[in-house]
Amino acid sequence: MAITTTKYLSMKFVASSDNSSKIIRLSDPRDDLTSSDVQNFMNSVVSSNLLYTSKGSICDKVDSASVIDRSNNELFNLI
Repeated sequence: MAITTTKYLSMKFVASSDNSSKIIRLSDPRDDLTSSDVQNFMNSVVSSNLLYTSKGSICDKVDSASVIDRSNNELFNLI
């Protein structure tokens, strides 16, 4: 049995044209990351006009961001 922990930053962007969204996840975010750091980064991504949803719509709005900690407790591994 092994317990593994992963941490990542999840950022959600939205296309106002059809309300579709795009989520970007970055592994191992800094511990001292602030909400203003993330929001400034996300705003710069939106202003670059380079991020599209899977429907082909351009992401032009920042929606949300979260730091997610995930623990996985492996019960067994046969191979």
